Amino acid sequence: MAKDKFEATAFLSSLFHYVHDYNFNHIVFDANRYKVSVNLIRKSATYGHAELFYVSADAKEFAPVMSAINGAVEIAELEGSRQATIKTPELSRGEQVFQFRLREFGNGKYSLDLSV
Repeated sequence: MAKDKFEATAFLSSLFHYVHDYNFNHIVFDANRYKVSVNLIRKSATYGHAELFYVSADAKEFAPVMSAINGAVEIAELEGSRQATIKTPELSRGEQVFQFRLREFGNGKYSLDLSV
C-alpha cells in the first residue's frame, strides 16, 4: 500500500491558522532519519504556558513540508535575515513571517524551532 505525502501548502496553511487562532507562539519540528514530530508551544503571561503535540509522520511522507520550510529558511539566510516568510494562497494573511532556530543533536537528530 502506497502512503500519500503531505501537501505542503495546505498543511502549512492549516498549521499557521491553528497556531494563530489558539495563541501558540512556537512550532517545533523534531526530526530524525525516520520520523518528524510537530509540537506547538505557548509561552504567554496572558494565555498561560502550554505544549501540544500536533502531528507525527514518516520523514519521507513529510518531505514536501520540510522542503517548503527549508526553502524559506535558506532564502532568509542568504539575505542575512533571521526572519523567513512563507506565502500560501490559503492563508488569510497571505504570508506568515517567522524566526527560526535550528539545533543539531548528532546522530541525525534535529530540532527546528519556528517562532511566530
